Amino acid sequence: MKTHRPLNLSALVLPALVCAGSLEVAAREWFVAPNGSDTHPGTRAEPFATPQRAVAAVRELVAAGLTEHVRVTFAAGTYELAAPLVLTPADSGTAEHGITYAAAPGQDVVFSGGRRIRDWKVDGNRWTAKLDEVRAGGWFFRSLVVNDERAIRARWPNEDGALRLTDVSPDVRSFTFDRPLPSNDLVGQDTELVVYENWSVSRAIITGVHDGRIETANPVGWIGHGPMTTASPGKPAFLEHARFALDQPGEWFLDRQTGELTYLARDGQRPGSTEVVAPVLSQLVQIAGTGDHPVVHLRFEGLRFEHTDFALPSFGYSEIQAAHYGPSMKEPTHVQPVAIECVYANGVQFEQCRFAHLNASGIGFGPGCRDNRVSRCTVEDIGGNGIMIGWRGKGALQNGAEGLLDADWADPDDAPVGNSVADCVIRRCGADSRGAVGIFAAFSKDTLIEHNEVYDLPYTGISIGYRWNTTPTSQERCRAWFNHIH
Repeated sequence: MKTHRPLNLSALVLPALVCAGSLEVAAREWFVAPNGSDTHPGTRAEPFATPQRAVAAVRELVAAGLTEHVRVTFAAGTYELAAPLVLTPADSGTAEHGITYAAAPGQDVVFSGGRRIRDWKVDGNRWTAKLDEVRAGGWFFRSLVVNDERAIRARWPNEDGALRLTDVSPDVRSFTFDRPLPSNDLVGQDTELVVYENWSVSRAIITGVHDGRIETANPVGWIGHGPMTTASPGKPAFLEHARFALDQPGEWFLDRQTGELTYLARDGQRPGSTEVVAPVLSQLVQIAGTGDHPVVHLRFEGLRFEHTDFALPSFGYSEIQAAHYGPSMKEPTHVQPVAIECVYANGVQFEQCRFAHLNASGIGFGPGCRDNRVSRCTVEDIGGNGIMIGWRGKGALQNGAEGLLDADWADPDDAPVGNSVADCVIRRCGADSRGAVGIFAAFSKDTLIEHNEVYDLPYTGISIGYRWNTTPTSQERCRAWFNHIH
């Protein structure tokens, strides 16, 4: 019997729609450039300087009533955000007149939650920079990007090796290893013990070292679930962010007490031509509607969303699965924040964008999200999940927060409906949380995941559904087809 592959309509129709949208002359257009000024009128000759000013200008037009399409065009450059860009129902387009935020054709436009590190003191390949805000207690970060690549937090053993746990205390807070520790100087450095479990990872701050035994601030693992997600003898492990382990080009260490950042440069890197970016924000964009008043008809085209961090929780990080975590089965569970958070958003499109160097999860469509689309985008170097349809970090759930791990929406109308991810490249997710996935879809309806390339992930490419018993959820009619997962 012959089978026929369905016609790839997205390959034929979508480019036509994109071209039509790109060629459409907006009746009202504002311009933004890094060398502009927010006191300017936002014209091509006198552009605004910040995305926030452009949003404010659009908001005024929305308040007066849209009678024309609106476009905000960004000139090439990096726009460092001092706070997440928040879009509310007051920033919505209409079915007749949409609002587009777009890069100028052929130009690289970065919305960054990070800060470029400059003023290096150089001693051979050892670069140091003093960060006063870190020393003052106002800033700390767990990731660093050098020339568009994630740098390595100083670790032991290096990336080509691992320890093995040999003894684990009953409270899962004290450990010995299959080899002697090269240094006992591990306390007060934000050094993490990282343990690989069957599919997940756990992290805890080291608080003591005695006779080759490491002690941690919290139990390591999701306690109560057994050895699959809990530290146990034989599990591989390593120490991350240890000063003594700063021994390989490409590694870095941040001293919280002195505010000194140290980076060991790779061959050929020079301070004047090397871009080093440290994250400041944990989120970049919040699209924040309500059940009665969603945010509607927005489009983001050709933009790059980069650089967020994820602070280690006070109880450590004990991953359960797919960027969900919690200290034990008896306590509430949590889900990582997302850099691009969509709540009660309808008809929002991300087209030909890049999402990179985000140390929690990337894009999340939460309660009340309908008919949103991520297409022809690149999602890469993500600490947690790449894209989440059914992100439950906000919204009322059955059984409240106590049941977050597999709780459905308290209001069935909150289930995301009709959202799609198509023609995207999704790679190198789970960089910090090894049980993370490329695309997550759960507690949602009519989701379409098609024609994506998903690869170089530590756990799962596409994860559909998130309950481990026969009780039905709101998850229905998810179509995942013609994706290349490898």
